[in-house]
Amino acid sequence: MSLFTPDVLQLVQGSRLRKDEAARRLRYYWDEQSQETLQLIARKWSRPEDFRIFSINMVRKIVDKRASTYRLKPRRNFVGMDQATGDAIYRSLNADGLLKKASRYTKLLKTTVLQVGWNEATGKPTLNVLTPNVLDVQHTGDPEMLTRLIVTHDAGKAEDRWYSDWTATTFNRRNYRGARIRTDGNQGGQNPYGIIPFVPLFDRLPDDQFFLPGGDDLIEAQTALNVALVNLWRSVETQAHGQPWATGISANEVLQLGPNRVITLPNGGEFGFASPNAPISDILAAIEFLMRQTAATHDCGADVFDLSTLAESGSAKHAERIELKEARLDDLELWRLAEQRLFEVVKVVVNTHAPGTIPPGASLSVDFAELQDQLTEAEALDNTRTKIELGLWSPVDALLALNPDGFADRNAAHAELSRRRDESAALALPL
Repeated sequence: MSLFTPDVLQLVQGSRLRKDEAARRLRYYWDEQSQETLQLIARKWSRPEDFRIFSINMVRKIVDKRASTYRLKPRRNFVGMDQATGDAIYRSLNADGLLKKASRYTKLLKTTVLQVGWNEATGKPTLNVLTPNVLDVQHTGDPEMLTRLIVTHDAGKAEDRWYSDWTATTFNRRNYRGARIRTDGNQGGQNPYGIIPFVPLFDRLPDDQFFLPGGDDLIEAQTALNVALVNLWRSVETQAHGQPWATGISANEVLQLGPNRVITLPNGGEFGFASPNAPISDILAAIEFLMRQTAATHDCGADVFDLSTLAESGSAKHAERIELKEARLDDLELWRLAEQRLFEVVKVVVNTHAPGTIPPGASLSVDFAELQDQLTEAEALDNTRTKIELGLWSPVDALLALNPDGFADRNAAHAELSRRRDESAALALPL
């Protein structure tokens, strides 16, 4: 294999615009919008530093609301292997937390990637979420069948940047010029897994593109909102107070104003305050329209940004839930497939470093939790009691629903429930 491969640099440099746009979206999501807003103001005003810049993060609000797949932890059932072993592996991966992060980034960026690795120090597998601003890929024509994946590892200096270059049979670290960096223990640049240890994630089924288009409307709406907020506050600062005026005095004369001062004018002179013609109400109406329509377009309901009491009406909440649930059904199918693919990659990586840990024929099924409406405690107890009476739940299910993180598994919850019943029976005995 050649030590120098200019095609690496051609690939990573040719996608600069796409990566910059992905990085921009991430900045918007994480409240780093001020500099871009300042640049927009500077195009039209000679003193942009006079403007007060702030934002309301509409991007994160809508993205997090739409990415509801992992809002509640799913239940994973391992078939053909010990359930406790499977649960331990996924806990070491921090799978629930990272998959929630991945679902949000995928909703924002439309395409992301999970990387499965191995930590030699702990002897456990690792999981990372990679975003398009650091990714380049090649595939066979089917975006889900990757033939090559390159990860850019940026640094403060261009000379310190390096790349991870993966194919199914090779793995090489490359420097900022694309030349191979020799790695101890892997002089031949071999990929020990025989597969590319990455799982692509898509916001919808891809056609022929790996990096899916879409989502520009949300980012542009956020940009427009930021500029509108700057203009609103500028209007408040400059036009919220009346403009004093006077006649009968010289142009260079300065009046000392204040409630404890008497203004003396010459005969025939007049003094007053001119009412400003500030378009504050118009700007507020435009901002509200923008935010409500953007939310409605993304199935979040027009009232998601409405702070009025009407926004809390039952009909509005019900309509919002319907739209989100319909959108969530499409997401569940994609994430169910992604979970299965992730398990197959985890199986290969784990068995490469710890042979025999996961049986080759083992498989995974995922039961995604249903989103529940917000209920009062009395309503929740009523629902629980009804489910037990209908045989849909046992008291163990009720205990797990009450404290899902309090028990390692169902057997632990059953033991705790038995202990509580025995304790209650003992306390009820007559003295």
